[in-house]
Amino acid sequence: MPKFKSGESRNQMLLFPETISDYIPEDHLARLVLSIVSTLNIDTIISKFSNIGQKAYSPRILLAILFYGYSIGIRSSRKLSKACEERVDFMYLTGKLHPSYKIISEFRRKNLSEISNLFQEIILIGIKFGLVKIGNIKVSIDGTKIRANASGKLSKDEQGLKKLLSDVKDKVTTILKEVEDIDQKEDSEFGDARGDELPKKLRQLKGRQEKIEDALQELKNEKAQLKNELIEKKTTADKKGTLTKTEVKKIEAKKINITDHDAKFMKQHEGCIKTNYNAQASVDEENQFIVACDVTTECNDKKQLIPMVQQTEENLGSKIDICKADSGYHSGDNLAIMSENQIESFIDDPYKQRVDNDNFKYDKVNFQYDPDTDSYICPEGKILCLVKSTETNNIYKCKDCTECPVKLECAKKAKFKQLSRGKHEHLIEKNRNALIGDEGRDEYKKRMHTVEPVFGNIKFNLGSWQFLLRGILKVKGEFNLMCIAHNIKKIARYCKKITVSLGVCLK
Repeated sequence: MPKFKSGESRNQMLLFPETISDYIPEDHLARLVLSIVSTLNIDTIISKFSNIGQKAYSPRILLAILFYGYSIGIRSSRKLSKACEERVDFMYLTGKLHPSYKIISEFRRKNLSEISNLFQEIILIGIKFGLVKIGNIKVSIDGTKIRANASGKLSKDEQGLKKLLSDVKDKVTTILKEVEDIDQKEDSEFGDARGDELPKKLRQLKGRQEKIEDALQELKNEKAQLKNELIEKKTTADKKGTLTKTEVKKIEAKKINITDHDAKFMKQHEGCIKTNYNAQASVDEENQFIVACDVTTECNDKKQLIPMVQQTEENLGSKIDICKADSGYHSGDNLAIMSENQIESFIDDPYKQRVDNDNFKYDKVNFQYDPDTDSYICPEGKILCLVKSTETNNIYKCKDCTECPVKLECAKKAKFKQLSRGKHEHLIEKNRNALIGDEGRDEYKKRMHTVEPVFGNIKFNLGSWQFLLRGILKVKGEFNLMCIAHNIKKIARYCKKITVSLGVCLK
């Protein structure tokens, strides 16, 4: 007979029962989450609870459930509620209490803004741990597309919404006629019920009709707003306020999602276009600790750089020393603001690969600017002189192109080669030269090992590749939870590395 280990009898009674704590190892993540939650200031959340009526579940317990759940990849309120009944680690957090999924869901929904403030407190814990070194702050900023809780098929333009609304109204009319036809049979069918309740299918269609009507009205408002913005922009630039055919087409093509009005079609990294949100994160280079986060409905990252920098400095209470970002954030205006704030920046230049590249020999990046004479020198040694100057840029033109042997390659079909120079062009050139240099290239490469693995961890390790909540405000709060979960795991790893408890570090 083989020898096997045998455990205790499952029906064995104990004279001195073990505590739940005995089943949780000292270095378990649940212990760390409970310790972190116990240190947070949640007075604003507690103030929402009344002393009258039945006792409520402690906000600290519900926060611990959410923080721990997001940290191990369980986000659904139903799954979290089930885990509280079945899993010892959740029983340890709750003290064997079993909050329902509605309680967990409502607590999360009603306290998203307060959870955002708690994210800042957890950043301060990271600073106390030394996960972020004040005085030498190097951050990388990036964005990633995270799927919205909405089907792309339900994103419609105005004509599509009107057609959908018409179809729903036709179905409602058909069902009402059927109800009228079988009115005599309802008494026997409904029994003790009144018999005049709306059929379930009709109630669903009525709700769908209301959603479509709301979406249609909101889409009209958005189109009117976009039209006003385009006209105002033209007027500011001293142009006629008449829209072009392209601009009119852009307004008419605007779509809205029936399920989540804020979700937008965005191109993902792999190339497919889905209904997404654009999640932003600022990550400290030292330990991949998230120091700022946000969510936007804009596909482009260009306008997100400065707000993320400002939020980072606000959360840390200190200035950033070095900031890195990819080419999606590249613009002269961004570089100018970074320069004014004395932040050393490495923002990837989309044209840096063209420098000294024979395939792009006559590209603007290979024309040398001479600040002394305020002119450009082309690769063939000819001069491009200043011919026009505006508030935003200067225009330079070469008058020696007629006899040039490479005119067709350089000036294409134009009579003369012409270049424009923006007011921040010197900063763009300085940034480009820094990225091309050995030191700058090595410094920028660190960005790939700083922020991109963070999004990989959030999406694939923590399973947060799609939002559960809908609407930009709720989505912002949920992304805060995702970032809190990431930071908590970073703190847990640090505690294991230096073999010390959270309480000791916070003293």
